[in-house]
Amino acid sequence: MTVVEKLKEYRKKAYWKADHWYKLDSIRKLSRGRHRKGSQNSRSDREQFPRDGRNLVDTNPFAFLVGAIFDRGMRWEKAWEIPYQIDQKGMLDASKIAALSEPDLISLLEGLPVKPRYGSKRGAETLKDAAMLVVRDSAGDAAAVWRNASPAEVEKRLQSIKGVGPGIASMVTRILHDDCRMFRGQERQIDVKPDVHVMRVFKRAGLAHSESEDDARNTARTLNPIFPGELDWPAFDIGQRWCHKGTKPSCGECPLESVCPQYI
Repeated sequence: MTVVEKLKEYRKKAYWKADHWYKLDSIRKLSRGRHRKGSQNSRSDREQFPRDGRNLVDTNPFAFLVGAIFDRGMRWEKAWEIPYQIDQKGMLDASKIAALSEPDLISLLEGLPVKPRYGSKRGAETLKDAAMLVVRDSAGDAAAVWRNASPAEVEKRLQSIKGVGPGIASMVTRILHDDCRMFRGQERQIDVKPDVHVMRVFKRAGLAHSESEDDARNTARTLNPIFPGELDWPAFDIGQRWCHKGTKPSCGECPLESVCPQYI
């Protein structure tokens, strides 16, 4: 069995058993109709993403969009908590955010317990662009950003948001495909999100020549052309769990152990 086959096998076995806090069946349904806000449960007392925050991302397409655009340069759990924290201030509404001035947006983000990785000013620009995309181009319906569109069209729209590059755009279409069953038959258009975990696993497993974003994308397109993004989650999860950076990864516990050349 090859490394690529092992990655696909691991994805098939483990993806739906993984502790994904977001469950996006509601987003799939909303993507066929108008936006509505879901109910919220009481806050979890565990030190993890708040349960009502999970429900918010699941049922509110704008919350999903905001979480996704901030998922860069910081722990993903923290990034996806930002829309919940904005909602707690009564501001998780595209039209409200689009109407705010830059100083007011900066003040909003500065007041959150969790802040965007690249600073409140850049975060404000990103948030404003996302709100304008929804209000101006999607008639206030965030799900219309991806409804009845191809992955390539969705990624082009997302990359019009300042700070959102090909990686985040690919991540969004991959999540919508995997969790919401969208884009069936269009998988060739969905790339991996070449974050540090994916790049490291690709390089150590001998799939890519270097730990670079372009190399990771081209590797996935070449080795799994029918659905490049299929290699995204398994490589990310393996990198996060076992293939740690540094010289002491947990190779003996890794699902790739039997086929990985371990170029460390």
